[in-house]
Amino acid sequence: MVAVDYMAHQEQYSPSELLAFSELAAANGFDFIWTSDHFHPWFHTDAEAGFAWSWLGAAIERVDLPVGTCVTPAGEHYHPALVAQAFATLQSMHDERVVLGLSTGEAMNEKPLGHEWPDYGVRRNRLEETLEIVHGLWENDGFYSYEGEHYEVDDARLYTMPDERPEVQIAANGPSTASLTGEYGDGFITVKTGEEYTERMYPAIRRYATDAGRDPDQIETTLLVIASYDEDRERARESTRPWWATTQDVFDRALANPKEIEREGEKATREQVEAKFLIADDPAEIAGQLEAYAEMGFDRIALGNTSPEPERFFEVMGDEVIPSL
Repeated sequence: MVAVDYMAHQEQYSPSELLAFSELAAANGFDFIWTSDHFHPWFHTDAEAGFAWSWLGAAIERVDLPVGTCVTPAGEHYHPALVAQAFATLQSMHDERVVLGLSTGEAMNEKPLGHEWPDYGVRRNRLEETLEIVHGLWENDGFYSYEGEHYEVDDARLYTMPDERPEVQIAANGPSTASLTGEYGDGFITVKTGEEYTERMYPAIRRYATDAGRDPDQIETTLLVIASYDEDRERARESTRPWWATTQDVFDRALANPKEIEREGEKATREQVEAKFLIADDPAEIAGQLEAYAEMGFDRIALGNTSPEPERFFEVMGDEVIPSL
């Protein structure tokens, strides 16, 4: 059966609300708690921007489920050694699985802090160096040094380490970044569906894993979907409005001001909104869509909850959707 996870979006709700929602998710059969890791949110109106690492520390005390970031950006504002230290500490404190999700990031994490937003090639290389340093620190009992084009580590050692290292999952929307999963990732996260995933990305992941001497069937695949449920379908559709900018190919653009990002979202057509989000007025429709995602080859579906009545969404998932899967 496909696993159903909860994506706790720091952009949409306060950290305390997200903790309460995570408890509801755990009580209603969800398998995993993910959270976003951004400095700025994807929109301005009624937005939040909690710090993921602080929140995860609270979450592992409140919820007996695996937790992880979806995703932590490999950028200038996080040195890879600090990323390795933070997630090793979380894993050492949590009996369940901890996952470090990594990606090339977005401009909204870098530009507000005075960093440049480089071309994709630089961002991908920066992600690969981050992966090398994180693995190097986790897998080396002694002191570790690294000299790359973007980062350096000089005789560093993590003194607090769990018995088993955290898992690493790599988020990507194209084959080039996805290919890093073959050598460095335990899993893969994307928002892409349909032929773009089944024909381009999934085969690339399997090919690169095989080239690296790994069993591609052991690499977990996760789809991130923003969902909205209400008995009034139009009300459910309107509740996706904060996320409309994600229909406008904003991920790789140098957009960092949430007001500007929100204005991009107003360009979204009804067709784009309907295609992008899981909008439903019937629990059976949610179940059917999740099964369709599973048939594409996804092992996990991480659902962000933007429903008009968020608590009701968790109840419906627990009472009617998850049992039917």
